[in-house]
Amino acid sequence: MTLLPLTPVVDVDLAPASTTRSARALVPRIVSAVARRGAFLRRAATRMPLVSQVSDRRYQRRLAEHASQLPLPSADQLEVLVALNDAGVAVRPADLPAEVVDSADGLVDLLRRKNVDEPCVKATPRELAVDPTLFTWGLSDHLLDLAECHIGLPVRYLGMEVKRELVQSAAGRNHEVVRRWHLDHEDRRIFKVIVYLSDVDAGAGPFGYIHQAHSAAIRGSRGLDLRGVPDDKMHDVVPRHQWAQVTGPRMTSVLVDTGQVFHRVFPPTETERYSVTFAYSSRSPYYVYSRLMLPRRAIEQLRERLSPRQWDALCVGRTRRSRSA
Repeated sequence: MTLLPLTPVVDVDLAPASTTRSARALVPRIVSAVARRGAFLRRAATRMPLVSQVSDRRYQRRLAEHASQLPLPSADQLEVLVALNDAGVAVRPADLPAEVVDSADGLVDLLRRKNVDEPCVKATPRELAVDPTLFTWGLSDHLLDLAECHIGLPVRYLGMEVKRELVQSAAGRNHEVVRRWHLDHEDRRIFKVIVYLSDVDAGAGPFGYIHQAHSAAIRGSRGLDLRGVPDDKMHDVVPRHQWAQVTGPRMTSVLVDTGQVFHRVFPPTETERYSVTFAYSSRSPYYVYSRLMLPRRAIEQLRERLSPRQWDALCVGRTRRSRSA
């Protein structure tokens, strides 16, 4: 593994059934977009001078109250935590059990068979639930320990995303922001583990990031931007040779705080990329993506297989932010 610098208006009564179905399909997307923007605005509000003073004090108090209850990291985990604190990113080989790899490969095969005209295709919650082995690996004590130590609070497992990045432009599409420099806004601190499920070189859509030090400076000067930062604007503040790409063989993992570090998916130019992302936040995030979580019935069926800690991390039935942060 290597780090490289770098419609017309239609009368509803007369509309054909396909149009009606399309309109209905848009409703969840609209609701989700409104919720995401609301979360973004709430996160932005915590950076306003008067609000931030109160919010920061409450947040620091929560961290202090939980400090004595944090898991004790192993030597390997400590190295990862130090790298996250320093650069915002740690790159390691992914040590997945054979049955977890098999589960991941099944989803890769499913995505590969899909004939789509999109820059990115993702497994749906129902598809993820067919074999929940990969999903439940995200609840392993090792990952929950890392997430809790980094976030500093009891963690919420936001779920996972399995996707296929295609050699296709995202310009003018919703996926465009993912291929621009951006921050995630689910919470103050967000811990994500990205595992490559295919070999990734510079032409296969590698994960890109801006070092923590530069990202902190950009956050201070630009504030938050829901649309992301285009390359020319980023180059104005961080030269291209200081941009980083994570390349590596299949089963390379990228551990990153996507709420603190500017990051992106570089557009695949030669080869498609397959990957899975496991995501974690505190238990009072600003926003959660329902598409990362299995259907409620599938979650309930897992309960007997999970420890109390793992079940609590799913925050079943909890959707709203309950405490200021």
